[in-house]
This record gives sequence, C-alpha cells and structure tokens, in this order.
Amino acid sequence: MAGGIVQFNTYLENHFQLKEIKKSSISEVILEHKLLCRTGKNGTKSIISLAEKAISLGISPILNWDILSSEINFKQSLKILNRLPLKLFNAVRVQDLGSAEWLLQEHPDIKLHLIVETGSHNLTGLLRLSEYFGKHLKRFILSTELPKTKLIKYSQSLSTECEILCVGRILLFYSPRKLLSNYYHLKQSNKSLEKSLVADNLPQKQFPTIENHHGTFMFLNRDLFLLDLLPELKNSGLSYLRIDFRHLDSSQKWLKKFSDITENFDKNIIDELKSSWPVKITHGFFRANHTDRAIDRIKNPHLKNHGENLIGYVLESVKEKHIILLARKTFKCGESLIAITPEGRKCIILTNSIKNSKGLPVTEILPENIYQVPHVKYVTAQTLIYRS
Repeated sequence: MAGGIVQFNTYLENHFQLKEIKKSSISEVILEHKLLCRTGKNGTKSIISLAEKAISLGISPILNWDILSSEINFKQSLKILNRLPLKLFNAVRVQDLGSAEWLLQEHPDIKLHLIVETGSHNLTGLLRLSEYFGKHLKRFILSTELPKTKLIKYSQSLSTECEILCVGRILLFYSPRKLLSNYYHLKQSNKSLEKSLVADNLPQKQFPTIENHHGTFMFLNRDLFLLDLLPELKNSGLSYLRIDFRHLDSSQKWLKKFSDITENFDKNIIDELKSSWPVKITHGFFRANHTDRAIDRIKNPHLKNHGENLIGYVLESVKEKHIILLARKTFKCGESLIAITPEGRKCIILTNSIKNSKGLPVTEILPENIYQVPHVKYVTAQTLIYRS
C-alpha cells in the first residue's frame, strides 16, 4: 500500500499529555489497560475517560491488547473488554492470534491492528494473515528488524496499512516469568520493577529490564531513533510511525519537543531533539543491508597473507603477561619476529624467553605446538607471526 501521507501515533497515559499531542503531528493515540497490555498502567475508568477526551479533540483512540493469552488471562481479558465500550475505539491492536480470532468472530465491525513485531517477518505469512482476516484487518505493526528495502516491498505488496516504531525502546527479550524479584511479592504488590542488567562480557552495556505481573522484559541499551530519516520513511510506503516516550522522565516534556516538529519536519528541530535525547540511539536495522562490510572483514588482507615466512598465529594475548601462539614452522629461540595485527599494525616480538603450554622454558620450537612469549602492546588474537 505504497504512497500516501505518513502519520504519527503514540501512547497516551494521562490527560496532561493530550494538550501537547493536540499541538503535534500525532493523529492517533494508543491506550493501554494494565490487565490487557504488557506495560499498561491505567484502569477501565481511566481508559474510557482518555478515549472520550481524545475524540473530543479530534484524535483517534486505539485500544491496545498486546498480551499473549493463556486460558486464565484470556478469560480475565474478556471481563475487561466486556466493560469497555469497544465502539469508542477506532481499532483494537492485538498480538495473540487467538485474540484476533475472538475479535473477528465476536466483533467483526471493529477494525483490527495486528502486531507482528516479534512474529511473522516474512511476506508470505503476512499475505496469508491479510487474506484470512480480510477487511477486518486494517493495519500491520511490522518488526523493527526489517530493513528499508523489505519495508518498501511489504508496503507495496500488502493491501493494509503498515506501521513501525520510529522512536522508542527496542525489546530484546520477553519471558512470562518474574526474573527480577520474588514472584509472590510482586503478585501481591501489583507493582512494576525496573533494573539495568549488565552482561559479564559487556560490562559497559546496561540493558533496561522491566518486571511486572505480565512477566520480564529486557530492552536494548540504545533507543531506536529514525526521525532524522523521515524523507526515506516517507518514501517507504509506511502509513504510520510510532513515537514512544513512555520510558523517559517527564514524557510530557518530550511530547512538547516533538510537537515543535511541524508538517515540514524542520531538520534543525529534529537534530536538536536527537542531540538532547537522554539515551544512546541507533538506526537499528533500517539501513542494515551492509553485506559488503562483512565481506570486507572476511577479505581482510592482514588475515589472509599466508606467505612462506608465516610461522605462527596468536591465539590469545594477556596484557602485561604473555602471548599464546600456535607455531606453524620451526624457528630459533632469540630470533626476532614480526607480528602483523588484524588492523595492519606491525610489531616486533622478542623470543629470548619462550615457554611451552605448561609454562616450562624451551629452546626448540616445533610446528603445531603452543608456546608463550612475552606480551607485546597492540598484539591481539588473530595476529599473524612472520619471520623477519
């Protein structure tokens, strides 16, 4: 469904945000009930009040129902949905296909938005879903893992509207289990926890992680930010771009910043918003078709030169301690060797003190054996060792 004007939507959590949303380019708001949505915070009365107020301001309200349904929480969801005037909403967003089927059977007059961000990433599957749900299906919420070329292809091939996240957190991992705290304590308190988890091998990266009564959610340590690529997004055929400020302090302040972006999408305003963003940002997979970069790494000339003078490889380099190398040819103790790192840097390796894998001094170096030599700055694993 290529062509048309790209519109914006965002999540609405309270009445104070509506003032800024009204002044912005945002045409619809997504409402989240705490029992229907993974990170929802509002109750039934609040949802109805926000929807009615949005309609009065000419903003389209969308109900989000994005939890994956077990038999227990599906029955609970139906109780909530029966209390909500569903015709008040312009559409209902669902992720679970069982929920989508229930809407198709019980409320065929309500438009369906199907969230396939973590599900179908292939066009064949999306076309099949579009065929099955027919006119009932109004929109696909596509994955942020699709590069621009596929987004264009999908938008042109699908008869429904297509939407992607434009600004916000990127979900890396979800589990229905409570992984941050005691399950029973959290269930009784009905509160949400947020912590930053650090991987052992990546201590510099902190991954925001939320736990609530729906489970545990881990996000990338960088936010997706595509506003600076708006000209490309406009030409992609997408119908909606989603803006998500929920994780930022004072989301109303960021909505105000966003409302300064007019229909002309002034580049200076976007650059100012980008530079003031409180989290590191990424373009994600939007421009991910960089196969040539991988080929360049594979063809690294500093890793491929296997000349006659090549006598070994560096397997490990421990700073201020030693270098572990695998010998390919015999060489003499005390011989000066040249190391060429993967980056192309040349270093001298002295072999006055050589030890075998057991740490015992040796004088004879034999091929296919592992040896230790004194550490040399800049020498890393994959470095090639040549006879001078």
